[in-house]
Amino acid sequence: MQRKSFRSSYGTVSYIFRDGKVPVIFLHGLGGTGNTWFKIGNLLDDEFRLYFMDMLGHGRSDKPDIQYTISVQEDVVAQFREQEGLESISLVGNSYGGWVAARYSIDKGEPEHLVLEDSAGINRTFGEMEVERRDNFTKMVVRSNPLNTEAVIGNIVANNADPRWKLKEDELRRLRVKTLVIWGDDDNVIPLENGRRLYGLIPGSRIEVIEQAGHVPHIERPDKVARILNEFLKS
Repeated sequence: MQRKSFRSSYGTVSYIFRDGKVPVIFLHGLGGTGNTWFKIGNLLDDEFRLYFMDMLGHGRSDKPDIQYTISVQEDVVAQFREQEGLESISLVGNSYGGWVAARYSIDKGEPEHLVLEDSAGINRTFGEMEVERRDNFTKMVVRSNPLNTEAVIGNIVANNADPRWKLKEDELRRLRVKTLVIWGDDDNVIPLENGRRLYGLIPGSRIEVIEQAGHVPHIERPDKVARILNEFLKS
């Protein structure tokens, strides 16, 4: 794997790349980086061209002074796809990254495959909670990675409370992309009931519940998640 970057209209975005024939873009959770996917990288089939992106405001990507909305993040993915000349893509997103992947599928055009792992987007966000709980969550996320800044994370948390970006039931019912919902059975950040709701709303979707896993199954149970992804992304 090698680290590369591309220039978006918002700033430079860093990503980790492994060559292959079938392009798959992976989007991490809030406060994470593309590195969070390393545990499954070597377990994924060699035919997949892997892009582990540091989303804008995260990791080694630029942190411009902008409003970090879901719309901005999905626009970065669209620009990346255009610059790479990718006619088709599959999207895999965890938590915040799942939200971006789902909104991209609704707003920008459906990918070949969509994988939503413990995805945000229909749950009550921390930005909608009481001030003390919201601020404590923001500080916890900032502390989780030395590359995080309170300005960016706080801005994202605030913008995530905007109802414009939520995944609406009618939008999800109109999706026709092959969709896999993966969820940890012990997720105490976004409980499993949210995954079952997504599964029930997206036509033709399937759900895989990962036992003894929390909010990031690809880190907690990488072997199992990789096996599921290998099978699904070839379907």
